[in-house]
Amino acid sequence: MNANKISPQSAIIACMILVTGGTGFIGSRVLLRLVQSRFPIKVLLRPKKGNTRLPLDLSLNAAVSSLNDRRSLRAVLSGVDTVLHFASAENEIPHPDLEGVDVMGTETLIKASVDAGVRKFLFLSRNGADKNSMYPLLKAKALAEDEIKTSGLDFTILRVTDVFGENDHFSNQLAGYIKASPGIVPLPEGGKMILQPLWIEDLISSIFLILEDDLFQNSINSIGGGEFLEFREIIKIIMQKTGKRKIPISVSPAYLRIYNLWFKQSKGGFPLSSIWLDLLAVDRTCGIDSLPRVFKLMPARFSHHLSHLLTV
Repeated sequence: MNANKISPQSAIIACMILVTGGTGFIGSRVLLRLVQSRFPIKVLLRPKKGNTRLPLDLSLNAAVSSLNDRRSLRAVLSGVDTVLHFASAENEIPHPDLEGVDVMGTETLIKASVDAGVRKFLFLSRNGADKNSMYPLLKAKALAEDEIKTSGLDFTILRVTDVFGENDHFSNQLAGYIKASPGIVPLPEGGKMILQPLWIEDLISSIFLILEDDLFQNSINSIGGGEFLEFREIIKIIMQKTGKRKIPISVSPAYLRIYNLWFKQSKGGFPLSSIWLDLLAVDRTCGIDSLPRVFKLMPARFSHHLSHLLTV
């Protein structure tokens, strides 16, 4: 065997990867797997006071820069081949800066990536993304997608449903909502809307298949879990798991929005956040066979991976 010949897998692993949003629920899990798999990585941290909440006990090449500082980003991106863009203001409380982070931040990151010679770009979007949407998060995701599609980079956009797992912003937030509810659990329109929870490990496996098989084919893939569940079913499953027994009642979404205007939303607060009410107002499901069809993965069931809620 020629000693100078490099296998495709070795070539992929030799390419530097930049991860944004590495302190978040999804980004931190991807970072850990990248380190375990010995990918060369950088993690981009936004300037902020306090603990960065990076995964513990990891040796990381970290760089600090605002997503809106093109010159600084260009320096950070030097030598980077692939960007995994997970940064979002979606879970900022009480006022998420979707325009500054998700739209303008992505636009600046794209321009800096082109300047620096980055070749590949992976973006985590939302099912239901639509630039004509009346809901800010879904509109912001679609506008960010447009920047990526016209960038000239090889890209993959993953539109995902609600991702769940330890430290998530889905099952944990709903468990906190149930816990804070005063004997009853208000459900917008009776909780009849359909959701499709996606397990974090299934999402990470999809991301790694894209990296390892070099599936940057200028594509947009919608992926979700393997079951359709009404919102009220999800609430019942979480109540069973946490041992909370409260009475679900149907409430007008407009009433809950008015409540949110009167009382600023806080972590673990009541009622559901405005972004959550937006997401519950839109059909964000995709093909139930999306994971097997696109990535040949068998999706996990929602009720089988909720052990983290025992401590909520």
